[in-house]
Amino acid sequence: MNKQLMDLECYTNYFCCGIKELNSPNRSFFEISEEHNDLQLIYDWFTGFNGFLITFNGINYDEPLIKYLIKNYNRYLDLHWLDVCKDLKRFSDKIIEDSFEDEVKNIRYIKSNWISIDLFLYWSKGLRISKQLSLKSLAIQLNYHTIQELPFCPSSYLTIENLPKLRHYNSVHDLGVLELLCNKMDSDIKLRGNINNQYKLDCWSWDAPRIASEALLQDYCKITNSNLNDTRRLRFEKPLLHLNECLKGFDPNFKLPIFKQLWNDILLSKNSFSKDLLVSYNNTNIILTYGIGGLHSVNKNEQYYSNDTHQIVTSDVASMYPNIIMNYLCIRFLKVINKYKQFAKDKKDGKLEKNKPKETFSKLILNSTSGLLDNEYSWLYYPEGAMRLRLIGQLILTKCIEICLINNWQVISANTDGIEVIVPIEELDTYKKILDDTSANFQLSLEHECYNKIFYKNVNNYICETKDGKLKQKGLFVHDVLLGNSTDELVIAKALEAYFINNIQPEEFINNPDKYNISIFDYCKSDKVSKQYTVYHNGQVQQRLNRYYFSKTGPYLYKKKFNKTTLDNMNVGEGVMLYNNHCETEQNGYSINPKYFAKTDSISQNWKNYKINYQYYIRKTNEIILKMNNLNQLSLF
Repeated sequence: MNKQLMDLECYTNYFCCGIKELNSPNRSFFEISEEHNDLQLIYDWFTGFNGFLITFNGINYDEPLIKYLIKNYNRYLDLHWLDVCKDLKRFSDKIIEDSFEDEVKNIRYIKSNWISIDLFLYWSKGLRISKQLSLKSLAIQLNYHTIQELPFCPSSYLTIENLPKLRHYNSVHDLGVLELLCNKMDSDIKLRGNINNQYKLDCWSWDAPRIASEALLQDYCKITNSNLNDTRRLRFEKPLLHLNECLKGFDPNFKLPIFKQLWNDILLSKNSFSKDLLVSYNNTNIILTYGIGGLHSVNKNEQYYSNDTHQIVTSDVASMYPNIIMNYLCIRFLKVINKYKQFAKDKKDGKLEKNKPKETFSKLILNSTSGLLDNEYSWLYYPEGAMRLRLIGQLILTKCIEICLINNWQVISANTDGIEVIVPIEELDTYKKILDDTSANFQLSLEHECYNKIFYKNVNNYICETKDGKLKQKGLFVHDVLLGNSTDELVIAKALEAYFINNIQPEEFINNPDKYNISIFDYCKSDKVSKQYTVYHNGQVQQRLNRYYFSKTGPYLYKKKFNKTTLDNMNVGEGVMLYNNHCETEQNGYSINPKYFAKTDSISQNWKNYKINYQYYIRKTNEIILKMNNLNQLSLF
């Protein structure tokens, strides 16, 4: 089916709509302005289109604005173009101020001919807020060649001279980033297509928790003959949680006094439980932290290696949360539990049958449901079950730790659903057998893997090498980051890997980008300041979002608050080069109205022109290495 990317811009005296066919040079561009009034073309295109319309935040902004234009088309025919723009701008502002205001809400729910794919909504609302997701921030992570914010404030009254720049911004850069993002998220889009085809869920613009919620809801309502909307609107109050009631029927059967006391403390608690536990037994000395986020150990600048006599083993509980939900009835409705179990079976069957869509969909349901138990706006909200789930997970992991202590196997870390242990090689089979039996007592299974070495800055920042040479990274060691996460100064993460895994010194690695396949983007970081500030670089005002790298010859990057006269250095003592443009090459092939667009010169750069401050990155990397090696800083120089 036809897939078109779309983005709008709206001003008091200007409205434009950029459209591009996915992975094709075909483009369309429409505007309502002093120079061109394409009202008829806009109306004809959207009323005649019945393919996929792909946007970023389109469902909550772009599409309501287009639907409003379509609804008022006949009225607009009798208006001056400027009055049309003013009315569209009025409605645009209303959408931004309150997307659920009555007028906006009524427009939003007008049915359209096209199928909406809003990539912004693939992240849950909590993640969208916490990560401050925007198309521009994703452009940085995707290494898009041009980082450009909206060139003119939305409240501006545009001049004719402003229009070429805004046209270019909308139809080339916004759609260029959107296309790059769409291709990056291709598997996510295809997954929703498979779910739509096989399970009849209209989930093209849903995040994973919503897909899980609706899939379970539909099955539950079919089984119980309940009304979908009434069930979806169910809300429950959070009661006073007595943890002994939440854990009724569960007993970890601890043997050691320290864990017996822990169990007793939990049973006497209400609403929540947190505790730091210093465990010193046989050859294990470790601090275990219990809390709402799960069980974690405190690891600070530690290094461990396997050798001829001892092996590092990591043992993870397979699908811990889904299995605890099923085994210990952590969902409010029994019939939902039964359907949840069916999805677990489907996941296994899908894997055996090599039916990837079936396996992936079932896995999504299983992994997304636990968060719904703690979401007060979900019909699945069940704080007693969520607490039961968290506590039982921590207690089972603690039981595994206790077994290791009793058998004199050194526990070096614990993190949510797994532990790392140093085991004598001759006892490796015994270790696996005893731990497997322990987890089987709770109807769980463990997955064991051997490490050659593991390096901790702390439990949330580490790198390890498996016995077959594969790497696992977390936190500051990750350089292949998940979409939406920070990509600042990835050369440091790569240099740390080179040092700890391959014994390559940071000076050697960072100074030789071509030799070690380092990109200029690996040296870059980005900052976005709030609207209260103006950004300055080399004495000139800059946009609020900037990509840059550190350079000895670069000016300082400053920000100044509107009500102050002093400048704040954003990277104290370090000069930077802005890198908002990277070898930009303009694309031709506009399908209509090419006269709208101004031609710009291409930019060419190479390594010798970058003037990177390699010593900055070397110093930052060495600071981490020094702390992790527990060395006196003077010993390296």
